[in-house]
Amino acid sequence: MPNPSTNDLNDPAWQVKALGTSAAELARRGQVEEATRVYEQILEAAPYHVEALDFLATRAYERGDTNLSLELLGRSFRANRDRPITYLNLGIVHKARGEHELALDAIEHALTLKNIFPMAELHKGSILEALGRRQEAVRAYHKAWAQASGFQQMLHSEQTPAPIRELLTHSSDMVRQAKVNLLDKALAPLRSQHYAAALQRVAEFSELYTGNIKPRYLHAMQRPAFLYFPDLQPRAFFERQDFDWVTELEATTASICDELLAVLQHPDKLKPYVQLAVESPAEWKELNNSLQWGSFHLYKGGARQAANCSLCPITTAAVENLPLISTPDHSPEVFFSILKPGTHIPPHNGLANYKLAVHLPLIVPADCAIRVGNETRSWNKGQCLIFDDSFQHEAWNNSSEMRAVLIFEIWNPQLSSAEQQAVKALLGCIQELEPEFGHASEIDAT
Repeated sequence: MPNPSTNDLNDPAWQVKALGTSAAELARRGQVEEATRVYEQILEAAPYHVEALDFLATRAYERGDTNLSLELLGRSFRANRDRPITYLNLGIVHKARGEHELALDAIEHALTLKNIFPMAELHKGSILEALGRRQEAVRAYHKAWAQASGFQQMLHSEQTPAPIRELLTHSSDMVRQAKVNLLDKALAPLRSQHYAAALQRVAEFSELYTGNIKPRYLHAMQRPAFLYFPDLQPRAFFERQDFDWVTELEATTASICDELLAVLQHPDKLKPYVQLAVESPAEWKELNNSLQWGSFHLYKGGARQAANCSLCPITTAAVENLPLISTPDHSPEVFFSILKPGTHIPPHNGLANYKLAVHLPLIVPADCAIRVGNETRSWNKGQCLIFDDSFQHEAWNNSSEMRAVLIFEIWNPQLSSAEQQAVKALLGCIQELEPEFGHASEIDAT
């Protein structure tokens, strides 16, 4: 950074900016009193400096002076009404004053300005709980924890203010107990129908979901992004000869390919497979909202896409005759996957190991392949490729032509019928607790 000139040193705006940088650094280091003095100095020169107003409003709240805190936040709003943190602070102050409806309104406004805002979700949960809206509170708490990877560290850090640690502990306990209650209710019919031995793995599966125990992964490269069913023998690839429905499906390859080619005559019907939030991981930057990896869904999130199915009647009939996995608001998931030339799908893990991904290859140029775990295979037209996508996997098309496969999901054959019913019951609980789950954009098949 260049040294300031004499003109800079005499410029009030430059002085305020320099003080603001200093105050922010002091606050970051935990030197709160020093930061407070610098922010107060800033306000003498710039009465509507929003960072100073927000910081000093928080300090006033911590001293119990909610009137001063509201006055400072009011000045902050007059300077800038589009700062999510200001609305969050306003909500916290109103909550402390027992003005819960005003607090909720402020928090909701913060969330409209910043969709991914776990601390706002956390305080929203506490406000909803104070209003007696317990189920909504649990959902807000759950969303906060799902969004914030740093909450666990904050929970155990001595630098975290005691009220925040207490709220983190309370919210975590609330979410865990809600999961336990929902699961007990959902699994009760199964427990009445089966001996305990038949549901032994289900009991551990439930404990994993509620967070009471940690997973014991059996393979270094198998890390489901969401749910892990215990004690399934880890296998990256499954052989097509082991499934009795494969022969009949593969016999329809030519007709399915013809329907795909007809769809491809209308490129506007394809959608980007990766559709993540702006804050998505860096590895998906190139493919996010890009038709480099396109899809045409017959089933999406468990819902039949009637218009698309009508364009592909042979394909639809063929897949609807298969033992597709069906879970509440999440599956079946059936679609054509189009990988344009020169496209690489980065390494990632699917959501769960209780299901398998099936590819029916339709258009397979040379120099295309998929790696699952430590094994790499190529696609062969008309021959199903079946794998557990909870293993780390990636795919690439290094050719000058498109690659196209039909993708759907089936149960992992290592699950019993009772265990399949248990997974459905658990996913039903998830829908009740976190209804956005079934509609979230997940990278779950390649």
